[in-house]
Amino acid sequence: MDKQSELYMILANYGTQIPLTLSLNDPKSIPAWTEEKFKYVQYNTSRPDIRREGLSITSLDGGVSGRPDLDTLYDPKGKGYYDEMDFKVRTPVAEHPEIKKLLDHFGDNVGRSHILKINPGGYFPPHRDFRKKLFDTFRIIVPLLATDYPSFTFMLEDKVLNWETGRPYFLDTAKQHHLFNCYTTPSYWIVLNVATNEESVEQVLSKMKYS
Repeated sequence: MDKQSELYMILANYGTQIPLTLSLNDPKSIPAWTEEKFKYVQYNTSRPDIRREGLSITSLDGGVSGRPDLDTLYDPKGKGYYDEMDFKVRTPVAEHPEIKKLLDHFGDNVGRSHILKINPGGYFPPHRDFRKKLFDTFRIIVPLLATDYPSFTFMLEDKVLNWETGRPYFLDTAKQHHLFNCYTTPSYWIVLNVATNEESVEQVLSKMKYS
């Protein structure tokens, strides 16, 4: 097993959903701030029928067009695709003090990251976030607004996940998972992709809640 996969498995051995002692102050205000200052764009333009939008926290050029970072990165024919760590330039969204605090904890290990806005009726069908043997990144998820079960359902395999608003979590998204928004209002989440290395794993382990 390669080193990155070994490090990923260290995190996964502690749990599929690991809360961190980090927390965002007033996380429910972040969606309002972003809506006032920026325009959310379609998440994955190949599926405009699914009611999902996104706002880039990092991108290729520091812009918030969402292209290509909010489209699928994987080419099923294996011709030309991006890696999560290709998207490291912070956008103006990252200037929010609470978002900046979160990014600064992981420093240069932060790759493709965004705020996910799942509109009423929006969903992610069952999927896994890894299609290869190399676990070169892992996911940090932060629920911001309208993320509570049963109005919002986040399933990891056969388990319904519960979340504390504003708390970052390591989530083992190599496991099958799916999401659905039954709220009459949008649901907002921060999604960070973090490079898997000794430093970043320690950044999680040092902040595990209940450690």
